[in-house]
Amino acid sequence: MLPVNCGSHADYQNFVVTNLRKYYPDPSALARSTWDIIERFWNLDLSFTDTFMADKYSKFGPAPRTPSSIQRSYLLSIDFKVTSITEWAAQLKINPLYAILSGFEPGNTPGVGTFYDFINRLWNSDDDHMSPHIHPLKIKVKKPKTKGTKADSVEKVTVAELLPILENTGFKLDEQPYSSLFKIYQKEFLDVSVSTGLIHSDALALADDGTPVVTSHRERKKRICKCKENGITDCKCDRYFSQPDCDIGWDSSRDCYYHGYDLYMLVDSHFET
Repeated sequence: MLPVNCGSHADYQNFVVTNLRKYYPDPSALARSTWDIIERFWNLDLSFTDTFMADKYSKFGPAPRTPSSIQRSYLLSIDFKVTSITEWAAQLKINPLYAILSGFEPGNTPGVGTFYDFINRLWNSDDDHMSPHIHPLKIKVKKPKTKGTKADSVEKVTVAELLPILENTGFKLDEQPYSSLFKIYQKEFLDVSVSTGLIHSDALALADDGTPVVTSHRERKKRICKCKENGITDCKCDRYFSQPDCDIGWDSSRDCYYHGYDLYMLVDSHFET
């Protein structure tokens, strides 16, 4: 069935108030840092997610969890520094606070599969990755000689060469597999930041930085050729990569190699806290 809309953001706020009074009648039992998280999610309206994702569910079968509650719960796991979905699903079952702030009744919380199902519905493609699984071996970054310095780039195209190419390249968001995620982010976070004055769209001064997002300790790949059977152990043939979108890089701040994604973040440098 289609997900049941839990109502407005005010309904979520009433749910939180009612259950906090029931399970945590003494406010001082919760740390100040926890109240900071409660306040942030109290003001975070995710009701757009329910209407936006309604057509991503079948009209038949059992009623699924409310999409906004799953989204909110996942964001909460980040704030509470629980990086494993499996661990977070377990915490929801034993910690009433996590369940309440997510919008779930304590004792009636989703399992691991529900979170992965929600994530899969945000990805608008039959392929799980942007890149094909089979491709040439990647060039490994060389460790820099000086500690704390960045490794030399292995890219064949510089940023100066890339920008003119991108300027003349057509881009349609709806054709991208991540378009649903971007639209939710724009509606619930970016537009809200502009409307509240956190971002001045008419006078942007962007600052950016990158950081590695580690997915595994080493690159996961396997041979698809017969070179090894023929005595050739150092062939350059294409390999099958389990995570084809990931790269091998050097983390200069931690002084180690990593395998994962490169996350680039942009902030409005005019904003002052």
